Amino acid sequence: LEGGSSSSTSSSWRTEAAPAPDLRPFYVPSGPEDTTLTFESRFESGNLRRAVKVYDYEYDLILNPDYNTKSHTQWYFFRVGNTRKGPTYKFNILNMAKPTSVYNEGMRPLQYSTLRAQGRGIGWGRCGGKKAY
Repeated sequence: LEGGSSSSTSSSWRTEAAPAPDLRPFYVPSGPEDTTLTFESRFESGNLRRAVKVYDYEYDLILNPDYNTKSHTQWYFFRVGNTRKGPTYKFNILNMAKPTSVYNEGMRPLQYSTLRAQGRGIGWGRCGGKKAY
């Protein structure tokens, strides 16, 4: 997922973000019945510091602050894996607080789907139905 306060995003310059090939994942699902999501942000511009599973489909996320700021966070960029069709996932970004947000005006997060890119040639798209800020 990628988001933030920028109003323009070009899908022609970025493909799916991938970590360096020699990095081990922080979590590996134990089998097909394990529905725990996997998170990764060890790539350029990735800023997810921690993801904690709080319920079956709900996660608390903590972001790294933006560089050259006093702990401000204006955007997010990380990869999510081991998703399932059907359930609704909830991500609580705990340290992203501002007086207002473009999400209150209708903006939705941007996501890249590898399956959609392979099947339909459409990788980047808006996602998320219920947003609270």
